[in-house]
Amino acid sequence: MIISLIGFMAAGKTTMARELSAKVGAPMIDTDAYIEEREGKTVSGIFAAVGEPGFRKIEEECLEDILEEHISEHPETLEDMHRCTLVLSLGGGIVTTPGCRDLISRFTYCVYVKTDIDTIFNRLSKDTGGRTLLENRGDTPLRDVIDRLYREREPLYEALARTTV
Repeated sequence: MIISLIGFMAAGKTTMARELSAKVGAPMIDTDAYIEEREGKTVSGIFAAVGEPGFRKIEEECLEDILEEHISEHPETLEDMHRCTLVLSLGGGIVTTPGCRDLISRFTYCVYVKTDIDTIFNRLSKDTGGRTLLENRGDTPLRDVIDRLYREREPLYEALARTTV
């Protein structure tokens, strides 16, 4: 079984994925780090080169690759079928791509790391951490961008999740 963590940027997905990975003894992959390694560029660099639609296409290809590599088509026992084989920390915007939502739903046990918007804003107001969608906001206040993205994505997180923490 693959456990995937979804949620808004700065929700704590990667921290939680590392802790869960150590606890269950399964490898952990952060999809943004995977994409950066595969493409040889930062997420910001990819956004600059191909825009958000191009990045989302790369993100979906990478998710497919990760799942293909880690899905066991023929578990030997019922216990094997339920054993955690991978913990995935997914990028905050991955849920905006229908193909990614389908892959997550079909092949992972999806957990929504729900963090209230004020906590998100406080974390991101200290450091946007190279997040392109926040850094390229022009004159729009940070809170307005976070509010808009949060409102757009929250229903997608909730619909996809099997569990919310």
